[in-house]
Amino acid sequence: MVRNHAFSSLIGTAIVHLSILLNSPGVFAAQEAISDDGREVLLKDNGTWEFQSNDRYANMPDGRRVRLKEDNTWEYIGNVPLTTKTKARTETTDITLQSAVVETHQEKNFKNIRTETQTVFNLQVDLSPLADKGVTIDNSALARIKVTDNKGEHYTNQSLIPGQFTLAPGSQQTFTLRVIGSPSWLKNPESIKVELAPGIFGNPDAVELTMSVNDLERKVVEGFPDP
Repeated sequence: MVRNHAFSSLIGTAIVHLSILLNSPGVFAAQEAISDDGREVLLKDNGTWEFQSNDRYANMPDGRRVRLKEDNTWEYIGNVPLTTKTKARTETTDITLQSAVVETHQEKNFKNIRTETQTVFNLQVDLSPLADKGVTIDNSALARIKVTDNKGEHYTNQSLIPGQFTLAPGSQQTFTLRVIGSPSWLKNPESIKVELAPGIFGNPDAVELTMSVNDLERKVVEGFPDP
């Protein structure tokens, strides 16, 4: 009985210490935050905090973000972050899924008709004039894009045009992403999603853009471009 009591006491002490550890601020990394009055705050891992500066921030009606400096001057610093189904906006980059087209090609082989489809996405990328530098898109971008529908179907990437491009601050470019296949009426998917890994178009985090299958345009073509 003494041994069982000692074991139970040891387990109880360990649970208390684990609870204290998990609830201690020290187990979390320092984080930045914006206070209700618009000032930058650093939340330290030791449970304390401090203002990063006395500058404040304001959002303009046109979607731009303003830094209000302590000396009573101000400056634009970028865009107000925004995320919708077809658009992702960071402080310096806008990525918009403008449209998607299902292209269908039919080829007659004796008495049979072979039907193939590809889906083409048009992505417009705008880089703010306030960006510190341009964004370079290279050939590795295609492999870091994933297209799926809400039924779990995965679509193989065919091409991204242009595949190599440098977007200068204050400019925009439309990129054409082509994948093999299209949403099947047999599975009746409701939406299709384009997932962009961090950094492809200057986006610091992963981006997901979604379009309803009902909004896909459809077009019959004589053939598909070479990969």
